[in-house]
This record gives sequence, structure tokens and C-alpha cells, in this order.
Amino acid sequence: MLVHGDQIRLTPRERRVIRRLTGIDPHFIHNRETMIRFRDQYLQSYPTDTPQIRLVKLLLRRNLV
Repeated sequence: MLVHGDQIRLTPRERRVIRRLTGIDPHFIHNRETMIRFRDQYLQSYPTDTPQIRLVKLLLRRNLV
């Protein structure tokens, strides 16, 4: 992830990983506000999530922005 001030650019690898985890291509993420909205919307934990998925989502929520 490249960060300059409030601007964010995800690397192609990061975009692929996030797309595989969420099913959504994060091509529209260009700033911190958009990243926070994406994180809050797509990285929620659900009762049906496996322990591994919960852990991955928790790590991403803590480390994204």
C-alpha cells in the first residue's frame, strides 16, 4: 500500500488479496475515507465465519488505515 498524505494506492497484489477475501474489487479506494468505509462494510465478522476467516478479517481491520 502506498500512502501519501490522505491518498492511498493499493498494489496489484493487495487488490487481488482483498478481492479474494471480500469478493469485491477495491479499485475505487483512493483515500483514507474510502478505505475506512470499505473496511467497515466488507470486513464485518459474522456468526457463520470460520475461526480462520474471523482472524484474517480482524487482522485486516486493525491494519487497514
